[in-house]
Amino acid sequence: MSFRLGTAVTYLALGAGILCGPPAGADRWDVGADADNGANTDNAPFHGAEQVHDLGALPGPVPDEDWFIARPDRFSSYEFVVDGTTGNLDLPPSGVQLVTAVGEVEAESTVGTDGILSLKFARAETVETNFVRVRLAGCGTACTAADTYRARLYDTTYSIPRFNNSGTQTTVLLVQNATPRSCLVVVFFFNSEGDVLLRDSELTVLEPYALHVLPVAGGAGHSGSARVAHECGYGGLSGKAVSIEPATGFTFDTPMLARPR
Repeated sequence: MSFRLGTAVTYLALGAGILCGPPAGADRWDVGADADNGANTDNAPFHGAEQVHDLGALPGPVPDEDWFIARPDRFSSYEFVVDGTTGNLDLPPSGVQLVTAVGEVEAESTVGTDGILSLKFARAETVETNFVRVRLAGCGTACTAADTYRARLYDTTYSIPRFNNSGTQTTVLLVQNATPRSCLVVVFFFNSEGDVLLRDSELTVLEPYALHVLPVAGGAGHSGSARVAHECGYGGLSGKAVSIEPATGFTFDTPMLARPR
């Protein structure tokens, strides 16, 4: 996995998604005049939605592949999940990929012990359109409309609406990996006007169920909010910001919030 900060596009090791609308019965994206089999796709799913597609062979015959527009927001992370496969799909770990418009692979999915494919990706500060591509079905040109899968997209970014390093208060951020696998985490801090402060300068690898304690960036005199991008999957983290008032010993907790489904 790679995650390049600054002005470069940033990707967390991969496994994530993008979709819209309720589950579909047939793969209507394949039969339209402007099909979803390449970078010309108009299929741009959104957080919490799901679609049902098939990889039935196209005329020729040639293997089918499905493309989804991936246009992530800045300072955000995502998970594209492929599950519910039927027939003889037998998708390999490389069956779900984040690609450029010309098909250059930026990242590939991982496969869980339950056979679910998960592609996770993130964006730092640039805006750039990429695509998620599902392909390489085991049945190849023998695939039919019965060889289907479900695709789901989640915005996995967490938000922390308040930290305070002004006056005599100081804030630390507590982030716990709630999953049985190690994963990468990066935190972006903003002042009250939404300008980016110094970020957590290094990607943090959280071991399974491990806790990361991070002083808030920006130093004394700053207050604002934070966003947490990661590759732990939707719901894979828990945490909070704790502001401490030394004069009284009081602490003020601000929960780390996931985007509702």
